[in-house]
Amino acid sequence: MASATIRVGDVIGTQRRQGPFARTNPGVIDDEQRTGKAHFERHGHEEWKRGIEGAWQGHLETLQQCVCELLHKNQKLRMALAAAGEREKFHGDAGNF
Repeated sequence: MASATIRVGDVIGTQRRQGPFARTNPGVIDDEQRTGKAHFERHGHEEWKRGIEGAWQGHLETLQQCVCELLHKNQKLRMALAAAGEREKFHGDAGNF
C-alpha cells in the first residue's frame, strides 16, 4: 500500500499560488464581483421588466379590442332601438287617421 505525505507548507503554498486577489473569506465579495453581479441583476431585471411590459401590452390590446366590439354592438342596438321607436311612432300615427 502506498502512502502520501502532505506537509503543511505544501498546502499553504498551494493556497497562496491562487493569485494575489484570492478570496480568503468566502463571505466577502470584492468590487469586481459586486459590479458584475449588479450588472447581471440589472440585466435580468430589465429582461423581466420587458417581459412584464409585453404581457401588459398584450392585455391592453385585448381590452381595447373588447371595448371597440362593445361600442360597435352598443351602436347597433341603439340604431335598432331608434328604428323600432320610429316604426312604433309611425304605426301609432297611422292608427289615428
